[in-house]
Amino acid sequence: MVDTVGMRTDDLQTLLADLSRELVRISIEDRQGVISLPQTYPGGSAVVVVIRRDGEDYIVTDNGLGFVEADHLGGSAIYARIAPATAKVHGVRYDGDMMFAVQVPRDWLANAIVFVSSASRRAVEATAQKLAEERDNETRTRFRARLAEAFPGKAAFGVSFVGRSTKEWHFDAIVRSKGHAALFDLVTPNHVSVASSIVKFQDVVRLEDGPRGIAVLSDRKHMDAADITMISEAASSVVTLDASASALRNAA
Repeated sequence: MVDTVGMRTDDLQTLLADLSRELVRISIEDRQGVISLPQTYPGGSAVVVVIRRDGEDYIVTDNGLGFVEADHLGGSAIYARIAPATAKVHGVRYDGDMMFAVQVPRDWLANAIVFVSSASRRAVEATAQKLAEERDNETRTRFRARLAEAFPGKAAFGVSFVGRSTKEWHFDAIVRSKGHAALFDLVTPNHVSVASSIVKFQDVVRLEDGPRGIAVLSDRKHMDAADITMISEAASSVVTLDASASALRNAA
């Protein structure tokens, strides 16, 4: 049989079988089945489940790899808080070390693999998100402290400003002095943060008699050089979060 694009059905079947072997890798270690799935943890490692026989049933676990991945991120304590609820949502258990499903009959084995792997991956993702939020809060606290030091009594935080397009933009801070205004935006390596700041500065800095726009880079060494170049072209000045008080004043 030939389909509408000219590929024989048996050829397509062979192709799909080859693809499935490329996507899912299996092995046997210590009399246990190991399956590497086409899912990844935030760090890039593949999600792996382990299967072992338990009488007439099977036990499926993530072999503690979710915990290991969270620990590599520096979030093992956060993972330990998040994992039990995540496991419950996915219909599996968490024992303080690993995600697992117990006494699964053969006809539920495929479902157990899906549920355990999903619970493990999503618990690590939630851990990574929580870590990012905590680090963002710490960074913003530092940002406010730096500006308060450089501009005593002159910095206002969390402000809006209307650009040339008449769109109202949110900036992290504004400093007003002697009729002059400077808008500050904290820029993280995240591409959304970079793109947002570029658009905001392009719209505001080009206003006639408009404010200066100062981009404050939270982590320059982890930012793409091209992103920094585009930010520099859009903003009036670019400084780093660890810049001195005098450098911040000069930029404004």
